Amino acid sequence: MAARPLVARQPNERLQALIQEAACSNAGLARRVNMCGAEHGLDLRYDKTSVARWLRGQQPRGRPPAVIAEALGRTVTIDEIGMAGGKNLASGVGLQFSPTVVGAIEQVCELWRSDVGRRDFLSGSTVAASALVEPSRD
Repeated sequence: MAARPLVARQPNERLQALIQEAACSNAGLARRVNMCGAEHGLDLRYDKTSVARWLRGQQPRGRPPAVIAEALGRTVTIDEIGMAGGKNLASGVGLQFSPTVVGAIEQVCELWRSDVGRRDFLSGSTVAASALVEPSRD
């Protein structure tokens, strides 16, 4: 098994600012995230050390970034808490055609992740139906 390459992480200053704005400690945020996760049927077991890792730049996978955003007590996006993973979620995910099965699976997974991360996207904005013409045709 090959070792994963070390990636230089940048401190998550956006999350730090939002934690301070919420007047919350690392342990308090971890407790809030665990409670919000339980409301969504997730068994999360974060603690103050987990929050410290997030502040150093580590990002949890899957649904927890959305739960973290919710736990901060106001409406913020995953990008606003610095956990979009360098991806622009509004970049047209799912609008490209992949000729390979592996590529198509990757695109579908990315589309699903962006949908789950931004469920309120469709209710809060207008949708450009013309953007869907090319992918449906392909």
